[in-house]
Amino acid sequence: MVSRGEFRQDLYYRISTFPILLPALRERRDDLSLLIESQLQRIAPKRNLSIHPQALQSLQCYEFPGNIRELLNILERATLLSDGDLILPEHLPEECREIAEKADNMPVSPVVMPLREVERQYLEWVVQHFDGDNKTLAKKLGVSERTFYRKMRIVS
Repeated sequence: MVSRGEFRQDLYYRISTFPILLPALRERRDDLSLLIESQLQRIAPKRNLSIHPQALQSLQCYEFPGNIRELLNILERATLLSDGDLILPEHLPEECREIAEKADNMPVSPVVMPLREVERQYLEWVVQHFDGDNKTLAKKLGVSERTFYRKMRIVS
């Protein structure tokens, strides 16, 4: 905004003495289980609530456009919908569950991994789900048949 002239440069330097970068929730998926656990204790301190692994997976796949406030709303809603001490996937909003279902059908994991591993997983998946012959599959993948067979050696 300073470079566009929409914010005063001197004011920016006064308030940016010690910038603190807070990554979005979607960039900290590994911290999500701990964050959920602590928030459940805060939301319902008298209940011994925990989250089902599938519900946690649904939340880990979700992008959280509303960041932490959206997570808190989702957890508050889930505590109201759950009768017992376990939050199940059905207690989560439909958009969270849909994304997890799509992720289950994805050939690769939603976490960052080496490209060789992504390629291996994808080839494994595509071979299982393709009904044609290898020559046709190689053509659909955009590689020569020889390259396809060479890449298939990494799957084996």
